[in-house]
Amino acid sequence: NEKATLDILDNTVVLVVTGENPDGHERFATWYNSVGIGNPDVLALEHREPWTIWGRFNRYRFDLNRDSIVMSQVETQNLHRALHEWNPQVVVDHHGQPSQYFFPPTALPINPNFPQPVTDQWMQIFGKGNASAFDERKWSYYTRDVFDLFYPGYIDSYTSLNGAIGMTYETDGGGNKGLLWTREDGTTVTFRSSIAKHYVASMATLETLAKNKARRQQDFYDFRRKAMEENTPLKRIAILPDKDPVKAAEMMEILQRSRIEVRVASAPFTSTAARSYEEKNAKPERRTFPAGTYIIDLNQPQKRLVKALLEQDTPQDAAFVREEMAKFRRNEMRGKNAFKEGYRFYDITAWSLPLAFGLDAYGLEDPGTVNSAPVTAETISRAKTGASSKATVAYLIPYETDGAPVMAIRLLKDGYRVNVATRILNAEGRNYKAGTLIVRVARNPEGVHDAVAKLAGELGVRTVAVNSGYSEEGDNPVGGQNNFSLKEPKIAILADEGISQTSYGSIWWTLDRYGIKHTPLTFANLRGALKRYNVLIIPDGQVGRISQGFGANGVNDLKEWVRGGGTVITMGGSSVFAALKNVGLTSSKLVGSEDDDEKPKGADAGEKKSSDTEPAASPTPDNRTDKQDWQPPVLPPIASPSATAGKVPEGIPGSIMRARVDRSSYLNFGIDSDEVPVLLASGYFFRYSKEGTNAMIFESNPKRPLTISGFVWEGNTERLLKGTAYLIDEPLGSGRVVLFAEEPFFRAIFRSVTRPFMNSILFSGSF
Repeated sequence: NEKATLDILDNTVVLVVTGENPDGHERFATWYNSVGIGNPDVLALEHREPWTIWGRFNRYRFDLNRDSIVMSQVETQNLHRALHEWNPQVVVDHHGQPSQYFFPPTALPINPNFPQPVTDQWMQIFGKGNASAFDERKWSYYTRDVFDLFYPGYIDSYTSLNGAIGMTYETDGGGNKGLLWTREDGTTVTFRSSIAKHYVASMATLETLAKNKARRQQDFYDFRRKAMEENTPLKRIAILPDKDPVKAAEMMEILQRSRIEVRVASAPFTSTAARSYEEKNAKPERRTFPAGTYIIDLNQPQKRLVKALLEQDTPQDAAFVREEMAKFRRNEMRGKNAFKEGYRFYDITAWSLPLAFGLDAYGLEDPGTVNSAPVTAETISRAKTGASSKATVAYLIPYETDGAPVMAIRLLKDGYRVNVATRILNAEGRNYKAGTLIVRVARNPEGVHDAVAKLAGELGVRTVAVNSGYSEEGDNPVGGQNNFSLKEPKIAILADEGISQTSYGSIWWTLDRYGIKHTPLTFANLRGALKRYNVLIIPDGQVGRISQGFGANGVNDLKEWVRGGGTVITMGGSSVFAALKNVGLTSSKLVGSEDDDEKPKGADAGEKKSSDTEPAASPTPDNRTDKQDWQPPVLPPIASPSATAGKVPEGIPGSIMRARVDRSSYLNFGIDSDEVPVLLASGYFFRYSKEGTNAMIFESNPKRPLTISGFVWEGNTERLLKGTAYLIDEPLGSGRVVLFAEEPFFRAIFRSVTRPFMNSILFSGSF
């Protein structure tokens, strides 16, 4: 009967989602209740949960607060299904655990697709409403600092791009702080008090909303209406499915989950102002697009969300960028042991879905009419259909989709024999590219026909039935000696302290969705079990912890295993580990490290002394508790303090760069373009391998910038990145070491290098 409560009930409908991720909650709660005694000492066992428990992640170790772009996880899909059914005008996402309570207004940068000044005004309204309730109780809180609204994959930013006022509230207790936690000043925060603050902030928010109901409803309606009235240069986005029809169809499914209208061209059409996504600031050109091109018009209610997810590059606030660059310049002039200013980038700055999926896309600036039809479930289903008639000699699997190597891996697992064409293959009057997979009927049991048909249908892979082994031209028929036999990959993945949970999770989820089995192993179990496997994947992680986990004997055992025919696949921090001098799994060196032969030494190199010679793994400062998977890096030996300024890469917060492809490498089978967009989210740049193949590189070309989308440090990033490698294939004895400069499947958003990753597994021991 309280008046404020009655006002809320009369003027609002309130939905409470008690736990988007019950799996992660129960995992942590069970562990805490088994060890917790309510000890506030930060070093107590109850505040030191193990790797398998740590963080708020779901089963696949995904951070669900960053999954809204592709909605890869079932929890995210279910939550957003509810959001789109109810169309909330306000969304609050409850979190923890910073040093004290946070509520908006948010920090810079703010995604420019939010309408201004409306968004800022509402942040002020709700911020002041919360502040009044907290001031009355003499509770500490802060606003603006740390938590921004730029990356569109958060729950708050995603719902805001659907017209709501989405906000994240961070309380100062709970989670790893347990029931009691000692603050830096010696005071104690309790779990009960942190719940009380979330409760009070929630009630204050609802009271504020009840008082502003009509205005909030009107602005919610205007969010879509005014967006459609805006005359922006970008009119529509065209996406070609040629590079991978199945992956393109998956992307259309993702867009439809967000109620984005997608159409498919029923006839060829021409644009007079099409800007390619291949290059930043590409000039508009005349281009004709074929029937089957996917079209996303901006003249639709979800215009702002379309732009946020699909535009090639999302610009950041100019004043914010100037301030961060000023910090960078000041940090450059500070000595090795001097205080360094932290940067305010909270998350990645590039995520454009067409680039992340590695698809050809164009922004069209002319509004001409296009004959098209809505994309339906049937349209997508047709794009995913694959198979062929029954073969008498062999089945060919042209490398046209990401599912092709997956199909081969699963056939091998089921005991079937598969070959790969290492040169152009000719069969029944047609040529097929190197990388084409071959399943010979005579070399396989009778069940091969059903197995091929089943997997082709499941994975959307097109197969070709060959009924004669005779070739009309060339020197490589179906039975040719340049078609290598493949071995069944037996995959182990390192999963232990020091390994990034989200990196491991993204690989786990990717393999699971394709039905590929793997065995997760700890450092201890790896030593005795490695001989059972021929592929070892080491996810991204902390360099020092990985080194410690292996130890000197473990490194020696690993190298002997590789020399005996094993394949080890590394990425990010684990690639840095591979490049350490005392590890020696690769001849590549980390740019700016002590072992970097190409980095100028000493003050006589002609520039001012560097203040910070460590290559940064991430620009994220360690006080940002919400980014739970980020930890300060343990780096390899660094250059001496006399190293010159500007010779060490500053970590970038996540940008999409243009990598040059060596299409003669088996790692790049299935890639038909000379360039591929890749994500970089660190300062780990790798010199060319001197003994292996640099399969993807960042080419030095003064006329074409490497950056396609996102933020880079002026005068540092591109200059030091040119002439380095993204993907390296290094022979070692009878085995191989495959290095990715970054994690290949970041948050399941980035899929442009799925084929090189699968190739590194499939072709292990065959090249």
